[in-house]
Amino acid sequence: MTTRDFAKLGLALLLGAAIAFPAGMMVAGSGSDGPRRTAVRDSDPVGRQMFSPSVRNDPWFLERQRDGVAALEAYCTRTGESCPEARAARQRLTELEAAD
Repeated sequence: MTTRDFAKLGLALLLGAAIAFPAGMMVAGSGSDGPRRTAVRDSDPVGRQMFSPSVRNDPWFLERQRDGVAALEAYCTRTGESCPEARAARQRLTELEAAD
């Protein structure tokens, strides 16, 4: 390829981008999708605050931890494996619940 061919190719790419970008913006941002959602404020008492730095106080999180510890203890009882992990998990859960 010669320099002139590269120049033509570059010009064609720029022209294609200049046409494709606005066309893509019109298709993607039509705005008729419905109302926009607003973020939940920290002071809103409804719903979980999953991005809160104090997730350890979240009742949903603590319930999932209890379920996990119970499953690990049941596995330990059934198979005799992972018993040190089950004891450590129970101790840590007890510490989390006592910290409240």
